Amino acid sequence: MKPFFKILLILFCFVGCVDDQTLSVRNSQSIFYVDAINGNDINDGTQSNPWKTLNRVSNENFLPGDNIYFKRGTSYSGCVTINGNGTAKDPILVGAYGTGDAPRFTNPHFSTCNGNAMRIRGDYHIVENLYFHNTAPASSGNVSFETVWSTGALHISLGSDYVIVRNNEFANIPKAIQSYSQYSLITNNYIHDANIKRQNGFLSEPWWGPIGIQLGIGNQEVSHNTIENMYASGGEFGADGGAIEIDDGRNHKENIYIHNNRTSNNMGFIEISYWDDIEYMSSKNIVIEYNVSRDYQSFLLWWAPTTNSIVKNNTIIRINNMVEGPWSAVFILDAPPGDIELNKNIVVVNDNLTEAIFIQGFDGAVNDVNHVNNCYWNIEGSEVDLGQSLGLGEIIANPLFLDFENGDYNLQTGSPAEGWGAYE
Repeated sequence: MKPFFKILLILFCFVGCVDDQTLSVRNSQSIFYVDAINGNDINDGTQSNPWKTLNRVSNENFLPGDNIYFKRGTSYSGCVTINGNGTAKDPILVGAYGTGDAPRFTNPHFSTCNGNAMRIRGDYHIVENLYFHNTAPASSGNVSFETVWSTGALHISLGSDYVIVRNNEFANIPKAIQSYSQYSLITNNYIHDANIKRQNGFLSEPWWGPIGIQLGIGNQEVSHNTIENMYASGGEFGADGGAIEIDDGRNHKENIYIHNNRTSNNMGFIEISYWDDIEYMSSKNIVIEYNVSRDYQSFLLWWAPTTNSIVKNNTIIRINNMVEGPWSAVFILDAPPGDIELNKNIVVVNDNLTEAIFIQGFDGAVNDVNHVNNCYWNIEGSEVDLGQSLGLGEIIANPLFLDFENGDYNLQTGSPAEGWGAYE
């Protein structure tokens, strides 16, 4: 096992680890209930006497082991801040109770908490089983980077570490999650559709398209999420947006594990910033594996120089061309060094791909990439424009998916790419 894989395992073990040295402040956990219909803020927050408003929740400083439950079938507009620190043994949990639809959160006003519907301010939090929708974009025009990074339906601040975000839905939003949380886990969320009623779907028109998950620091894991339709047409680039972005060069971009996500119809799978940033920050120990991407534009838009990183066992379908941005290539890597191993990926294109798989013209980091044992296939039977010579063990062949037309990208017995791609 490579050393940085061991590092990743250590970084993300908090999901199941218990720190025996950390003790809860209370002898027993407290549970608080919120009901926007039948609650009252003068109540004690019990299930029979729940609170009513987001302000009441925001005014509480929660302690280790506290649970905050919002009633299913209720809706909340504005911004709620979850304050307080949990522990590894007793995290603070925000979730739902009762029956019916998940509690709904929106914030249509950027002037209120930068459009955040929920803010996490503290260590060891869990956010689960909630529905976020139709939050506000940032201001349009030539806004600052800080303004854009302040947005997000769910915003986790710098210094709020060990946060788990799981089993939530984000719909019609300019950005779903902005995470500055180290040792975090963002998993099993469903993120879909830009807020087209505001700024034509842009996060900040005309420069920033919508983003599913934006990471502002390293030591994070993003897994098992479904991200769809995060794009906006028009703007400075013709179209913009994306599933995942690693940004904000004021903080390190190390030890990030992105795996088993399924994305479609976004303006690219992942972008890692560098040139257009407050500070230039290289990346290190980035692992991207077992993802299925059927997106517009590139799978990798990797501006930052990087070391000790790997992209393996991904299934990349680049035949969706309804929305066009600046690039149609698959792998775009700019500033060297580009110390990346591409291994056991399956890349599918068609005749509408107007650039090489490894983009021509970005010849710095691209030439550093070690690409071996990858499968490339043009579904129309035409030549595959790789942009480089085939690497060791690489093939151009039909990988024989079980049901390509219906999105089953597991491989048939006898596939020339057996064991490659994002198989289940």
